Amino acid sequence: MKLTPIDVQQQQFKKAWNGFDKGEVHSFLDIVAGQMSELSRENNELRAEMKRATAEIEDHRTREETLREAMLTAQRAIDEIRDHAKKEAQLTVSEAELRAERILHNAHARVTKLADEVHDLQRQRLRAIEELRGIVSTHLKLLELAEEQGRQDEADAGGTVTVLERLRAPAPPPLGEAAKSESRA
Repeated sequence: MKLTPIDVQQQQFKKAWNGFDKGEVHSFLDIVAGQMSELSRENNELRAEMKRATAEIEDHRTREETLREAMLTAQRAIDEIRDHAKKEAQLTVSEAELRAERILHNAHARVTKLADEVHDLQRQRLRAIEELRGIVSTHLKLLELAEEQGRQDEADAGGTVTVLERLRAPAPPPLGEAAKSESRA
């Protein structure tokens, strides 16, 4: 059974023949009741303080859990952003490499085309030189024949007429496949 300060103050004892002095017992019970009252009040205050402290601790635990969840969410978001940025960077690098390969392929194709054109121009140059040599050679032969004819005409002085055969220019050198397709175009 739990005693309260009021229980102590109202406690009645049986009367005994040679019992204790009533005044002293009542005085002592008043002192005990007062101290019990003070202890009870102190105990209630401590319990109230403990409830406040417990509530505060629970509040702090709730805040801590909220902060922990927020930090985990932030970490996940950071990880997702980092992963997304890596994927974006890889995609950008891949696209740049693809563009570089296209540019390089186009450059190689253009170099090959230009080399073919230069080769065709060199063949055309050689052909033109050979044609000019043939024309010059034909004209030289015609001049030589004309001189010879002129000498004979002077010697014959109007006697016989010599018919000159028509001289033809030598045939040009054969064309390569690229030059043939270009001359057809």
